[in-house]
Amino acid sequence: MTSEQLSDRRAGILQLVIQDYIETATPVASRHVVEKYALPASAATIRHEMHALEQGGYLTHPHTSAGRVPSNRGYRHFVQSLMGHAELGLAEQAQVRHQFFQAAPSVEEWVELAATVLARSLGLLVIVAPPHPERLRVRQVELISLNELLVLMIVVVQEARMIRQLMPLPQPIEVDELDDLSTRLSWMLRGRSAPDVREAARLAIETPDTHPVEHFVLETLAQVLDRDAQRAGVPSIAGLGGMMAQPEFQQEPERSLELIELVDQHASEDLIPPSVIDEVTVDGGMHVLIGDDHPTELLHDCSLVLAPYHSTTTAPSSPEIPGYVGVIGPTRMNYPRSIAAARFYSRLLQEMIDAVYGVNR
Repeated sequence: MTSEQLSDRRAGILQLVIQDYIETATPVASRHVVEKYALPASAATIRHEMHALEQGGYLTHPHTSAGRVPSNRGYRHFVQSLMGHAELGLAEQAQVRHQFFQAAPSVEEWVELAATVLARSLGLLVIVAPPHPERLRVRQVELISLNELLVLMIVVVQEARMIRQLMPLPQPIEVDELDDLSTRLSWMLRGRSAPDVREAARLAIETPDTHPVEHFVLETLAQVLDRDAQRAGVPSIAGLGGMMAQPEFQQEPERSLELIELVDQHASEDLIPPSVIDEVTVDGGMHVLIGDDHPTELLHDCSLVLAPYHSTTTAPSSPEIPGYVGVIGPTRMNYPRSIAAARFYSRLLQEMIDAVYGVNR
């Protein structure tokens, strides 16, 4: 029995079984379906249809229960053909937007906030990563004198982040000279990356009238750009406690401990492997991996909802690695809500980043 051959009646019964199992985590019996949903059919008729769905691979039959539970194939058919389009309610959208607008204008803070709020909302494991390029490019440099030998360097980069770095100076510099240096570097280095900054530092040494502090600032700036480029794509992970509260994990403590170890190690490449990110980058749009669709064996009893997002903070000549909002839960997860939430949060993050850091700003 293929998905195309599934009759309307069997598709409807499959949808009811999945919705009930998502809600209760209890195998679903035919009599329960008839009584709960007031179906105009006998329990025997529904039992026959559920048996046919089991034969087709859409349901399975646990040995310890007379009821049936969805299989991975059943969940896939539900997501692809039965669920329909889902969106978060307008009241919830407004509440989440309010929380984001109260946060500081920082991509790192937005990413952490998204992971925390979404994980609390779903009771599942959430991984949120920001979009990032291979190299950061300067948008503005500001040098603030704290004393005659200590400066705070603030670098705004075009890839939607602000970097702060304390710099002990090799020799004193007047405040007005420091201000002039800030203005000149912002103009000279706008759109430039670490290799360009290092070339500017080399030229500064060769220019006789250049203040010695300028070379030091340029070398420090190049190091800061390299360092933060490596940190730029680090994801935020939240919701482990909610995930462990799911019945599936409470019943399998060894599996729970393995997942806890992955999260503690921040092993995001096992939770969302690079091959999956590459596929999302090529195809775009929402991705849902159910059960053994996932490359990591530990997660073969889980599902992954992945919503990629981009930004306008990078130039066309500077390829961007997309960010993503990922939700991991048991295959019994509430797919309509998880998909709707991941989609909304990814759009909101893209909107916030573009509004504050976009190339047209």
